[in-house]
Amino acid sequence: MNIRRPGNSKQNKNRRGISRLLIVLAVIVAALVVGYLWLQSPASLVPDRTEQQASGLTVSEDKFYVLLIGSDENDGLLGSGRADTIMVASVDIRSKELFLLSIPRDSYVAIPGYGNDKINHAYAYGGVELLRQTVEDLLHIPIDYYAQIDFAGFEAVIDALGGVEIDVDKRMYYQTYDGLIDIEAGVQRLNGEKALQYVRFRSDALGDITRVSRQQNLMKAIVHEFVENNGYWKLPRLLPAISDAVRTDMSTLDMIRVALLAKDFDLAALESATLDGDFLDLNGISYWQVDEQDMQEMVATHFGGGQ
Repeated sequence: MNIRRPGNSKQNKNRRGISRLLIVLAVIVAALVVGYLWLQSPASLVPDRTEQQASGLTVSEDKFYVLLIGSDENDGLLGSGRADTIMVASVDIRSKELFLLSIPRDSYVAIPGYGNDKINHAYAYGGVELLRQTVEDLLHIPIDYYAQIDFAGFEAVIDALGGVEIDVDKRMYYQTYDGLIDIEAGVQRLNGEKALQYVRFRSDALGDITRVSRQQNLMKAIVHEFVENNGYWKLPRLLPAISDAVRTDMSTLDMIRVALLAKDFDLAALESATLDGDFLDLNGISYWQVDEQDMQEMVATHFGGGQ
């Protein structure tokens, strides 16, 4: 005769419940791991290069290229004004290296449909798409994505990051049309407001050319802050700030992939440069005449497969 021991049924139910819970947890963990690995895969950021290579453009199957545009909303630049900052980022998904190329806004270039003019006028004439086409024609590379930010949005993103550490090269005190730039010299952490002042300061002998180098310093500081201080843990705070401040043709998933890729950037290999050239005066207007040979060599090295 079988004797049913008291509590066995209840214990069996508890064991089955725990087993189901463990299975559910295992499935959730597996899904999170798979999702994380899928998000980490940056290969989808690089488009198929077959047609671009056939057309003679400089490309790499391991790199994607982003046009970075800074504009002054106070001047109406988001509508029909001029781009204040123009950079192109080359991101190598294999070696985890980043290269930033600044294009001085006074660069004398051919603007499709408008003839030769300052490159920042391309934005005034035709917005992001015309500026994008102008940069592509100038550098002979494809622009895969663009990201555009105005002054107010820039401050919000820096603040969401927690500020950045910058070695300010000199005392900066200058009255602009819309406020005062006032920063002491030396190493310090700049919040959004002060970081914006730092990149806007242009009371230098070389004017915009020196300001461009500060823009590069700030971009490097942002990358260092994100990588060295575990900035990816700030993504829940950063992504909404970026979403509100930045206009881009990147999807949210692609932005997350870029952020996850950025945490593995080789900071020792982080480089930047400005299109070399010289000042040019035409009919009393000052331009920046780009050195064509130097530009071609730089593009081949940092945007092609030579790096």
